Amino acid sequence: MEATLRCAVPDRPGALAAVAGAIAEAGGDIAAVDVVETAGGVALDDFVVVATASQLEDLIAGVEAVDGVQLVHAGPSRGEPGDAVARLALGLESLLNGAMTPDHAVTTLVGGLLRAGSAQLLAASDMPRAGDRAFVAAFGERVLVVRRDYRFTDTERARAAAIVRACIEAARVSSTR
Repeated sequence: MEATLRCAVPDRPGALAAVAGAIAEAGGDIAAVDVVETAGGVALDDFVVVATASQLEDLIAGVEAVDGVQLVHAGPSRGEPGDAVARLALGLESLLNGAMTPDHAVTTLVGGLLRAGSAQLLAASDMPRAGDRAFVAAFGERVLVVRRDYRFTDTERARAAAIVRACIEAARVSSTR
């Protein structure tokens, strides 16, 4: 199985190698590493790993045991980090050629990018309060609400806002054809 581990890793020499060693020790294979952001001496890294279900339990325990490392989230992978660009391009193309509605495009693209548990469009009057585990953005007369069980970084919020703007523009362009 393929899983993504989001880890807060001290931004110092050898820390990333210690996490990689813990993954290897448990029998996991690292398919990709994505540095999500760095701030305050900590790097937030997503590790895409391939391991059996039993190895995954040992792998998580091993990563949690690495000094100074915090496991933020472990869950199924939704593709390697570089795949997001290809999915975005295909999604925007589908929106432009009418194969995907604007509503479906924005929920699918932003929800997928943010590895969300849910992504839905709500009436503006039903808009929830944004928090560290909810991303909220205007989408026409409604709001897009994306949730997951761990915090969104500022970098992820900025990328998601850019995708919302691109979906709005693509929908505008496709409606004028």
